[in-house]
Amino acid sequence: MSTKTYKIRTAGKANIPVLGLGTWQSTGQDCIDVVSQALKMGYEHIDTAQAYDNEVEVGKGIKQSGVARDKFFLTTKIFPDDMKFEPEKLIAAAKRSLENLDTDYVDLLLLHWPDSRVPLSETIPALCELQKQGLTRNIGVSNFNIANIIEAKKHADVPIVVNQVEFHPFIKQNTLQTFLNNHHILLEAYSPLARGDVFNNDVIKEIADKHNVTPAQISLAWILSDKDRVAIPKTSNPDHLQGNLDAIEVQLSADELEKIGNLARSDGRKIEHPDYTPVWDD
Repeated sequence: MSTKTYKIRTAGKANIPVLGLGTWQSTGQDCIDVVSQALKMGYEHIDTAQAYDNEVEVGKGIKQSGVARDKFFLTTKIFPDDMKFEPEKLIAAAKRSLENLDTDYVDLLLLHWPDSRVPLSETIPALCELQKQGLTRNIGVSNFNIANIIEAKKHADVPIVVNQVEFHPFIKQNTLQTFLNNHHILLEAYSPLARGDVFNNDVIKEIADKHNVTPAQISLAWILSDKDRVAIPKTSNPDHLQGNLDAIEVQLSADELEKIGNLARSDGRKIEHPDYTPVWDD
């Protein structure tokens, strides 16, 4: 079992381990087992969401691991459907998540998607209240563009510490990244392997061969080379857990970082939501 201590990214009062386990599409006993094994081998960061319909399984995996709750960072997200009418629905939804996860608090609670039907002037203060009540240690957002974040910050009296967005070598998020840096908000990368596309890219494969590591590790190392980014690769395969964790130690040269950064393209996005289409900045 790994005794590795994670590198940490700090925003507001949050100390977030740079690499976590994403659990999107992880279900049933497989979800329980991969969460349990990840924590046992040294992962210190687990990410889930109500919309993933696996909070109960994540909670069972945590219990099965035997790892104390204060030894890892736990994130969940609330979907806009739970916020359509009044802030009380957000608070009730958060309490459901805690019950599902079998925990008294999460370390980070995110609004999962922006939704024009749900005023941020109502939901952001409710999110802040959840932090004040101790149900979450920190708050953040997911899939928010710059305009969304500017609006959210108007109504927040505690720091928004994270914007969790799709991010990998093939997507352009430079303008958003700069904005987040200027406002001391971390970019948290989901789909950091571009749903497998990194495995087939010649530039990434060549660099991986040079370092004797996998293309997945190169993509993660590139993301984590920036002190203002964290990543949450998902896997349902326990065999891939250690490889993702080891990516923290891969050091890329300035030339390699530039080559990977030049892979970004305008049509590089892999994730679209059928009901909510955020307006991206570039």
